[in-house]
Amino acid sequence: MTCEKEKTELTLIEKEFRHLKNRIKSTRKARIEASKRLRNKNDFYEKILNFYSLIVLVLSIWFLNKQGVEGITATKILLVLSLSLTFVTLFINSRNYKERAGNFETNYQQLDVLVNRIDRFLTTNEELNALKLKEFQREYEKLIIGKENHTNIDFYVSTPENLEQFKFKVYFYWFKNIVMKLAVVIFPLLLLLLIFIFSKLLSLFN
Repeated sequence: MTCEKEKTELTLIEKEFRHLKNRIKSTRKARIEASKRLRNKNDFYEKILNFYSLIVLVLSIWFLNKQGVEGITATKILLVLSLSLTFVTLFINSRNYKERAGNFETNYQQLDVLVNRIDRFLTTNEELNALKLKEFQREYEKLIIGKENHTNIDFYVSTPENLEQFKFKVYFYWFKNIVMKLAVVIFPLLLLLLIFIFSKLLSLFN
């Protein structure tokens, strides 16, 4: 009876150990995707800021010798664009994409070290018991507690199996992301168009 109980306990420990290892690997893959996502966002917004800055510079040169009503309109346009550029810059800096991506990279590298430790443990003749299992569990918990968690989309795209299972959610996210990026790209043009329309309307009433 005691022998059967010990076998049952060992089986439960082995199942929990396999579950822990799979969870660590799953978290690691999701953190890799989170790092990629934030890196891509940071690169995109840096290019957008350069694009916006170029537009402001070109318009500043273009409106340099404008006088009278045209000069006043040009000054207003440049002021609105400059303020918009400042706002976008502050917003992007507040999101801190680059630093957060670096934190995720550090975290998944630490998880990789833990996975390697577990793999090395499996190649030894050391006994797997409850104490050893708790040691690995505590180390895993230390690596994720207090850290920024990855999003659902990072988990959805972390493996081919997840991608297939959640493909409609992934497609919706990709579509929403493309629309958002297009909106950010054409924002200065829309702003200029609105300023132009507003100026024309004012001229009609004057």
